[in-house]
Amino acid sequence: MVTRAHSLDTRTKLTLALLLCLSLVCTNLAAQWTHYFPQDTNARCLRLTFTGDIMQHIPQIEAAQRGFNQFDYDPAFAYIAPYLRQSDVTLGNLELTLGGRPYSGYPCFSAPDTLLYSLKRAGFTAVTTANNHTCDRKTAGIKRTIAQLEAANMPFTGTFRNAEERDSLTPRIIEKNGLRMALLAYTYGTNGIPFATPVIVNLIDTVQMLADLQKAKKVADFVVVAVHWGIEYQDAPSAEQRRVADFLLRNGATLIVGNHPHVVQPLRPVYDTDGTLRQLCIYSMGNFISAQQTFPRAGSMLVHTVVEKNAKGIALRIPQYLLTYVDRPTIAGKRAFRVVPIEGQTLQSNSYAERYRQHAEKILAATKNEVASIHRRILPFIPPEPLPFPLFTQRALPSPIIRKVDISPF
Repeated sequence: MVTRAHSLDTRTKLTLALLLCLSLVCTNLAAQWTHYFPQDTNARCLRLTFTGDIMQHIPQIEAAQRGFNQFDYDPAFAYIAPYLRQSDVTLGNLELTLGGRPYSGYPCFSAPDTLLYSLKRAGFTAVTTANNHTCDRKTAGIKRTIAQLEAANMPFTGTFRNAEERDSLTPRIIEKNGLRMALLAYTYGTNGIPFATPVIVNLIDTVQMLADLQKAKKVADFVVVAVHWGIEYQDAPSAEQRRVADFLLRNGATLIVGNHPHVVQPLRPVYDTDGTLRQLCIYSMGNFISAQQTFPRAGSMLVHTVVEKNAKGIALRIPQYLLTYVDRPTIAGKRAFRVVPIEGQTLQSNSYAERYRQHAEKILAATKNEVASIHRRILPFIPPEPLPFPLFTQRALPSPIIRKVDISPF
């Protein structure tokens, strides 16, 4: 009896130990950013994730269509959503308008309103609206985009109905975990398309930007500046990008979030004399989602960091990035678009994803020891939903649920 009891007890312990190990393994294998635990128990922290350009070309609109004026974009973000949802603030550049029907792609974008709600469900908590496609549906499109963002309760900045609105919403304050983040956004231009007063689109103007920065520093713990700048498809930042970045860093920007080149560009960390990371400039993150295929425009990166406020001020902790790409599988005879993280995949040597990984890592090589590349972690990717994986198979996904029908007039 003693032997049997001892045997049962040992078996139970082994079973419990095995279950615990499996639990820990599964937890560690789940898609996640590297966590930060402050040494100062009085410190306050805010987790931030930044993405590249959110675009909608005609093939994407067609892929999302489920019926007359019915669209479902949720599947496009199913595999990247776990990373987006882990942050307190996830910011994207809305490089399109919600201008109503008829929906259109390049050169003048107008996406279905349902895209906005899918972005929210995926984990986006704020967007910027100052870019070269802001005026694609002219003044009416700017106003309608603002109205849709407000209706969805999605914080934004970069465009305003009038000067009074700009003054009251500049900077856009996002407050979480006891920290106040000031958000500003500017663009180099609007493709020559004018907008009628009193509507305002924030343009890169160092006089106005300085005034905005000074105001932001008085009302917030730290400042994030999103800038639409640079030369399209160039892997290196232009002289103008560097000049504007110098100006912003010199005048108090904690984080600079750049986009527009549609490709990944280098990172620029700024340290103080004791080696603490105080500022970070992200020159460009590429296309978060688009229908562009020319190499390397289907690739992008997410950048994540933790802002910590302690007795010594603001510091940026564990900066890291994740490479992604837009996969275009044919599912049930129809083209689909999926933002796929490279982390955890075994990539074929000559595949688009592998060539993009090598290309992006060369561009980011200068900061490889300062900003971690989490896609290089060796682990199997666990899909957030019971969908077929890899995504580039021909197997059909379950029929999507139509979450919202956009019947708004143009």
